[in-house]
Amino acid sequence: GVSIMPFHYMFSEVAICLASSWGAIRLFRAHQAIGAIGVALFAIAATIGVIRIATGANEILAPVHRFASQAGGTFALVLIVSQIAKHLQWKPSILAILASAAVAGLVAFAGGVLGALVFLALLACGTLLLATNSHSRGRALAVIGFASMAPNILFVRQSPILDPALSWHAYHVITALWLIAIVAALHPAPSHSANLLRANG
Repeated sequence: GVSIMPFHYMFSEVAICLASSWGAIRLFRAHQAIGAIGVALFAIAATIGVIRIATGANEILAPVHRFASQAGGTFALVLIVSQIAKHLQWKPSILAILASAAVAGLVAFAGGVLGALVFLALLACGTLLLATNSHSRGRALAVIGFASMAPNILFVRQSPILDPALSWHAYHVITALWLIAIVAALHPAPSHSANLLRANG
């Protein structure tokens, strides 16, 4: 069977719940629905993690949590990268975004190494898009913040060097901070666009 996870593992999952719920609300209010849904999906995965740890229902919820984290996380990242692209006046159709997200999510769930490569490739795309967005406030910080998830995946998650509990908490806290960085990078754009419209009106 699946071993019971320590109760304290729940606290860093809660950090992701709070960060992503706050971020999703903020992006929805800024009329960035695609990015908001992407960020909100991380809250769903983390909520499943909280319930899994709090109830000890590992046998039932471990595969659900894995699916929500791997497939859902990759699906969400496609939506987030698409929202970043829309800031650069790219206009991918909703159907194309959803189809790409679904394929990426399924690949992430089906293959361990391949899934990680897909997620890292999406991180690279998002980082490059942020780097080319000259209108982004704090562009350098946005780029660094978005790219920070790559070393988190490669070196912190399931690290052979760190204690398992430290690795778990560090990975989840960094993920929560990464979600906050995404919202910070996306949120200023609408007000900037509005200022441009007023200046040109």
